[in-house]
Amino acid sequence: MERIRIYFLNQLDLFKPELYRAYVRKRLEIWLRITHNLSSRLVPRRDNEYILSGYRAVSWSYKRSLESILGIHNETVNIFSHIIGSIIFFTLPMPIYRSLQPRYTTATTADVVVFSTFFFGVAICFALSAIFHIFNNHSQNLGIVILMWGSTIPCVYYGFFCTPHLQKTYYTLVSILAAGCVYATLHPAFRCPKYRPYRAAMYAGLGLSFVIPIIHGIIIFGWETQMWRMSLDWMALMTAFNLVGAALYAMRIPEKWYPYRFDVWGASHQIMHCLVVCAGIAHLYGLLRAFDHVHGHGDACTV
Repeated sequence: MERIRIYFLNQLDLFKPELYRAYVRKRLEIWLRITHNLSSRLVPRRDNEYILSGYRAVSWSYKRSLESILGIHNETVNIFSHIIGSIIFFTLPMPIYRSLQPRYTTATTADVVVFSTFFFGVAICFALSAIFHIFNNHSQNLGIVILMWGSTIPCVYYGFFCTPHLQKTYYTLVSILAAGCVYATLHPAFRCPKYRPYRAAMYAGLGLSFVIPIIHGIIIFGWETQMWRMSLDWMALMTAFNLVGAALYAMRIPEKWYPYRFDVWGASHQIMHCLVVCAGIAHLYGLLRAFDHVHGHGDACTV
């Protein structure tokens, strides 16, 4: 790639006048920077040994990283899938709130708060993920924590709608675990390898904080009740999207089977990104159904 750059720039010496040559030189530099297709051998930081080409050059510049959005490389799908996802979940609240407000007289500000928590968590997660893939900094893990926290709060609200003391207990537990994960993500001391088991334990605890309320609710209220209050079928679909995406990413499928074919389009990380957006939509549909069930039944709290 460097030889190609030098060759083209040297050819510009044939052009006159000087100002025109300088202008073309600058535009060519930008074009080469945003349409790179580097081999993995030339990239110092990569987390997938089966992606062999399509890499961006290390820019050491925020401006150049932003310019790279315009190019086609192996981060293009990762960036735009979550830019689009973030826009969807930032813009959906207003039309949904307008449709929910007149539906039930029993709906309160608490419904708006829990839906806002969900939209905030998902939208911020996707935005930080897109930023991560543009600049390659630490914001992706922070986004995952915010997503898990924002997704759990509304499930707890509707799942334990008739038991406020359990709502508060789980709100507190989830928020403490999420705050701990945020601290572990941002604090430089926790990035050392020796703290990796502690970070893993905290993320596992945050993940369990979503599962435990579901199991607890089924034990107390029964499967049939929680099927509607927590929309367990839609939560299962959401979980399936996430698990399939995570499994493909962990196993590096399909790029492991077909070298070079999926370097730019269709790699496991890209599939995972798209499935995570699908998971967010499934979760939203489940919350809307839980909202309808809780407020559409006058005896919702009769067990």
